[in-house]
Amino acid sequence: MNIGKTPGSAEEWYDLGVFLRQNARFGEAINAFMMAAASDDGNLKSKALASIELIKEINAFVNTDLMNP
Repeated sequence: MNIGKTPGSAEEWYDLGVFLRQNARFGEAINAFMMAAASDDGNLKSKALASIELIKEINAFVNTDLMNP
């Protein structure tokens, strides 16, 4: 993946989002997925929005067992 190149298509934005999510760069990944969703009206838009929700769930995760020693 050429991360220095600005994506042009919805598919490229989505692929960038996946790359960033895999590297735990969640804020940047959400931005890339939002660009993919804004650039596409079809199936990719729903995948991008689902990926944003996944990142939100990851960030909201709390292990209650660790909080109750």
